[in-house]
Parts: sequence; C-alpha cells; structure tokens
Amino acid sequence: MTTANTELTVLVVGGAGGMGRHAVRTLARLGAATRILVADLNENRARLVADEIGSGAEAVHLDATDPDAMRTAFADCDVVLNTMGPFARFGTPILRAALDAGCDYLDIDDDWQSTVEALEFDERARAEGRHVVIGLGASPGTTNMCARLAVDRLDTVDDLFTGWSLASAVVEPEDNFPANGAAAAAEHWLLQCTGTIRAWEDGGPADIAPLDRVEFDFPGVGPAYAYTMGHPEAVTLPRAVPGLRYSVNLQCGPAELFDQLRTIVDKVESGTLNIAQAADLIDTRPDIAPVPETSTLPDLFALARGTRSGRSVTVAVYPKLELPGRMGGHTGIPLAIGVELLRRGAMTAPGVHAPETAFAPADFFEVYGSLTLERATNPDDVIAIVETVE
Repeated sequence: MTTANTELTVLVVGGAGGMGRHAVRTLARLGAATRILVADLNENRARLVADEIGSGAEAVHLDATDPDAMRTAFADCDVVLNTMGPFARFGTPILRAALDAGCDYLDIDDDWQSTVEALEFDERARAEGRHVVIGLGASPGTTNMCARLAVDRLDTVDDLFTGWSLASAVVEPEDNFPANGAAAAAEHWLLQCTGTIRAWEDGGPADIAPLDRVEFDFPGVGPAYAYTMGHPEAVTLPRAVPGLRYSVNLQCGPAELFDQLRTIVDKVESGTLNIAQAADLIDTRPDIAPVPETSTLPDLFALARGTRSGRSVTVAVYPKLELPGRMGGHTGIPLAIGVELLRRGAMTAPGVHAPETAFAPADFFEVYGSLTLERATNPDDVIAIVETVE
C-alpha cells in the first residue's frame, strides 16, 4: 500500500498514447514518481516518451490482452495507471492484474459498464489495503470534483448534471506520434451512444436512451441544452450524494452533429456497420461549426439543483483555466495529479473510489492550478462557481 511521501515506481499502461503521454509528462513534472515505466504495445513509441523524460523513465513492451504479461510487468511496481481504452474492453482485466500484482491503481475509465464492474472490487481492495481510483480524467474526473463543490453548497440536492463539450474532445497532434487509424475515443463514443446507458432517475439507477436532448438553465449563461451520454458520473455520484433524484452526464455541441451521429448509430444498431467501421466514419466526418445563437457552455462542468436555507438554488462549477494538450492533457493530467495526491497521503482510505470520494476538491484543484497554461496565482483563479437563487 502506498503511504505518504513514498518513493514510487509507477507503470503507465498505454503510456505512449494520446492520454498516456500527458500522464507520463505530468508525473515527471510533479516529481510524483521516482521511476516511470512507459508501457505500450508499440515499444518504439514508448521509448520516444521515455527518452523525452530522461532519467528515471523506461520503455516497456506490454500486451494489455495478456494477463500473465501484465502481472509480470506490474510485479515490481507500486502504482499502475491505466489509460488504455475503450475501458469496456480493457478496464476490468487491467484492474484485476494490478490487484493480483499487489499494486495501487488509477485510471481514466469513461465507460459506465466497466465502472460498475470496477466497483465490485471494492471489498477485495479494502481487504488488501489497495487504493483504487477509477475515472480520474476530464469527464469523469474533473467533472466529479466540480460536482462535489456544487453539491457542498446546497442543503439538499435534487438534480446533478455533469457535462463536457465535443469542441474540446480533440487530441492535440504531435509530429513524433502520428495517429494510428480510428481513435479509441471514437469507438468509446459510439459504445456510449448505442443501446441504453446507465443513469439515475427517481432516486435509483435507470437504463435510459443516449442522445436524448436535455434542456436546462445554466447560471450566467441562460437557457441551454445538451445530450445524454453513457459516462460514469451518473453511476458513481449518487453513491456520494444522499437524496439525489436525477443525474445524467451530458455532451454538448451543435444539434447538426448529433443528427449525424444518430444516423451512424442507427446503422450500427441495425448491423449495417460494425463499431470499427462506424469509428472510421466519425473520424473522417466533416467539421460542423456551432450555430451562432447556441448557448456556449464550458468545456467541462457540473450543475446541481436543490435547496439552501429553504430556497431553490442552481449551482454551476467549472474550471476557468485550461490545461495544456487539449483532450489528451485534460484527461491524462488529472490522472497524474491523483498519483501526486496519493504520494502525499491525501487519500487515506483503501478501496475502490470514484474521484469524488478519493480526494478533496481543494487538494485536487491546488495541483491542477499549478499545471494550467496560465498558472493560477490563487485558488479563486482556478474554478468558477456561479449560482442562481430563486
């Protein structure tokens, strides 16, 4: 079990990928690990990342479909970070291998199905004294931390939304790391927009349709809309918010884009396209400019509706400052922040945690603000909290 100020050996599964590279770089920048193993199926790309970091970083060839290979690679490590998506396929096997090897574990899991599976390891993790944090990326991750801040400003909470903008869901290109065909992100997007998704309705878990339009008033913005998506916040946040009646994760963007997506989803569900073919179509779709009159929502946010002192209050919380690297940075950097907080002893309880129960938002955003493009000079620079009181 990791204890405060331990010298850590950290292995990053998918460490040469679009999210993993930012996690590796941030681990090095924070000094959160004394030894970083960049594990990837493509050892040449892993070596490029390790060489960029320099002393203390090593490249490791790893096939994440081979449980024996993973247990061997993890054997001398303190912490395993998993950036290997889609998590509906890779999340549970890598978590299990990390626990088998006696490691703490953090990931950026953004699939609700594998989140449900990961929570089933809680009893084992507690018994073995392992720290497990699932979904510590952008959404989920930063959105969960924003949700905690929003909820803490209310006496009772009825509705809790988390959301993210498709405009920010782009991996920043790097010359040394050309994209390898259809991105795992496109496959994940499709998987979470087909069939049914897990949400929270009428005070309990519910399977609902993806891509449904949800309208709401956003403090400081006004009337807005977004579309349901199968991210895990609606699975984990109700466990930490007593009395919650309704919770969904929302994706924001122009209606025309979602009309295109529904056409592709219909072909997947009818069997005309498989997921890989549909992901190729998504990766090659033409860009759609936002409609000018569309309300502009933050790239990442949480919105809670409830009461305080007997009055109806809506609270919106979102980052004011941007992390580097677009989607790769916004996803990989929070994962490295988690390791730094674990190293500091800021997470004391073993078990399987979502971000909202793993760390205090103040601790998370303190480190977050030190890594943004425009470095924060005080805590109020990092997060916006906007309210509407009726």
